[in-house]
Amino acid sequence: MGTIPELLQQVQANGHDVWTSGPQPEAAIAALEAKLGVQLPPSYRAFLARHGAMAIYDSTISGIIGGQRLDESYGSLYGDTLRFRSKWDLPSYLLVIQPDEDAPYCLDTRSPSATGEFPVACYELHSKHVSRIASDFEDWMRHFFLEGWAAEKEL
Repeated sequence: MGTIPELLQQVQANGHDVWTSGPQPEAAIAALEAKLGVQLPPSYRAFLARHGAMAIYDSTISGIIGGQRLDESYGSLYGDTLRFRSKWDLPSYLLVIQPDEDAPYCLDTRSPSATGEFPVACYELHSKHVSRIASDFEDWMRHFFLEGWAAEKEL
């Protein structure tokens, strides 16, 4: 298990293209928070500031694309969250960080830690069951998003 930058390098070294929308300005992050009515957790804010949004093949991490904090397109936190709320009655306390047509991964804003981090939950669309899967965004990104891609070298 490495750091997120190390895992990203390993993913790229294994021949996988990693797309990011690029660093996003603080003003765009703050405007997104204002629109959502929530202070985003430090680890996710750092992701937005460094990467904006990310995709490896068809797996994405929703974020901010091109400084457009209220972009409603696929791959934006705002757009993906609105789409799942409208189509699947996603609870208002969940923010979609990885859209999945069966069970999106979301930041659960109900119970921030003492450091302001939100746990990551999986929302099962058909049963509407919410299950906590990681203590925070960084833990989820490392264990559930990057390690599988990085491990392909060993296959």
